[in-house]
Amino acid sequence: KAFLKDYSDLMDVKVTLDMEIAAYRKLLQAEEVRLNLTPSPKSGRVRSALSFNDADAPSRKRQRVMEESFTTETNSHVSIDEVSIEHDYVAISNMTEKDQIMKGWTISKVSAEETLEYKFPAKAVIGPDQTLKVYSAGAGATHNPPLNLVFKKLDAWSNTMDVQIVLKNSDGDVVSTYKAKAETSTEYLEEGDQRACSLM
Repeated sequence: KAFLKDYSDLMDVKVTLDMEIAAYRKLLQAEEVRLNLTPSPKSGRVRSALSFNDADAPSRKRQRVMEESFTTETNSHVSIDEVSIEHDYVAISNMTEKDQIMKGWTISKVSAEETLEYKFPAKAVIGPDQTLKVYSAGAGATHNPPLNLVFKKLDAWSNTMDVQIVLKNSDGDVVSTYKAKAETSTEYLEEGDQRACSLM
């Protein structure tokens, strides 16, 4: 029970941090559009950890640490805004003042194992300051155009340690990319050390 509570607390912290990051990102993008600036690359690193008792030494604690670094680059004001690991979707935002018809656009997951491409349906349209979400089949979401779509051939957006997500327009030009790399390790905790999750 203690293990499940620690896990639940950790996920609550992660969800809160994700929401704060998304809010600041939208503010920044709005200013870029207002000032007619080229969107700047975005990068960050999330460090999360889950503590557990060492079976070989009950008096000591260990923690499983995962560090995920990511970079988002874009040359358009219609771009990848968020990749949610928790809810398994990619969010695409339109920071312009007119509708963006997504017919002919594609989004692809590129990993060492394979490349899977999703073609946006004709009904997919992102209004001004709106966000469209593309869920994986494993997310359990409902396909509900124009703003909630399901990529049925994709089990998960981020089930590999090294992944790249590419958004292309109807001309086949890359307008936005998201690159993420995750690393895991195990650390021993000193007595009284309660580290759980930090944003780097």
